[in-house]
This record gives sequence, structure tokens and C-alpha cells, in this order.
Amino acid sequence: MTDDAPGETGETPEAEAPKTKPKPAPPPARELPQIEAIAAWVEGGELPVLAELFKLPTGAPLPLAKFDALGMQIKKEELLPQHWQVISDRAALDDSLFEGLAETGRLRVGYRDEELSRRRLHNLKLAWRELAGKQPSLWSVPDLLVAMRRLYERKTEFDVYELLSVVRDVWRGMTLPFGREQLEILWACLAFIREKTKK
Repeated sequence: MTDDAPGETGETPEAEAPKTKPKPAPPPARELPQIEAIAAWVEGGELPVLAELFKLPTGAPLPLAKFDALGMQIKKEELLPQHWQVISDRAALDDSLFEGLAETGRLRVGYRDEELSRRRLHNLKLAWRELAGKQPSLWSVPDLLVAMRRLYERKTEFDVYELLSVVRDVWRGMTLPFGREQLEILWACLAFIREKTKK
């Protein structure tokens, strides 16, 4: 009597039971800016984590529908003045007009870091186009939000943090009370968004 080698009897070895895949670990909790840090940013500090307010918990950019939902919540809280009007014109603009703006020149002088200046002015120009060439010193917080919405809508690549920061710097550089008023409204809106944003 001879021993059969494995597999020679026609029998197949028992298939191993499929192993259940472990559930993927949830993404690490993202860091969100504290209210006090947002206030310090409004006064001129740097706070790159501020951009997390406009991202999903996964780190993906905020979809247009989510941005609109935030806008509706802000409106419901009456954080914005009710008398502003949205600019509807989207005519093509000559970039030389942007380069000739007084705000552009002041920002270039104010930013000592050339790369920082390039990034922030690029994002300001994108928003300026969406607002039909309206001078940034005349923008209000609703104008800023409208420009951001249009950039999301068009799927234009832009840096939320750099745009928020450059517009803040425009308002901080103003001597008229209007600039300070817009900074206070922006702070209230960002603080509200921070309270509504889930980690």
C-alpha cells in the first residue's frame, strides 16, 4: 500500500475561509482653528489651518452645495448686512487693469516675501475677475463670499487661505472705518463657521 501524495487522490484541499478585512481606521481628527486664533489672524497673524474651515473632514475641498449651506446659515444668523448687491457681470477683463490697481501696488510693497506676494495676488486676481473688476478696497464680506462661491462653481483652483488673507490685508490697510467694519464681519462669519464645522 502506497501513500498518495497530496492532490493525487482527486481531492482538493479545503479552501481557506475568506478573511474579513478590517474596517479602515477613521481619518485622524483634523485640527481646526480656535476662535482666539481666528481673532489674532484678523489682526494680521498667520493661521494656515484656517483653510480647514472650508474643507471636508477628509481634507477634500468643500463642494459647492456645502458652501451654499454655510452661506444660508450665515444669512439666517443675520451676520451680513442686508443691503448689499451681488455683481452679476462676468465680462473678460484685461489683467493689466488689475496690475494698475492701487491695492495691488500697496500689497506688493507690503509683502516682503516675493513668493507670498505672488501667491496672494494671484488669488486676489482670480476673485477680482469674478467680481467684474470691482476694486478690492470696495469689497464687502458678501462680495468675498460671492467671489469664493463663483470660484467653487467654476471649479477654479484657488487657495482659500491665501484669498482670505489677502482680502484681510486689503481691509487692514485702509484708513477708513469701512475696512475695520469688514474685518469685524469677517471674524464673526469665520467664528460662526468654526462653531458649525465638525471635526
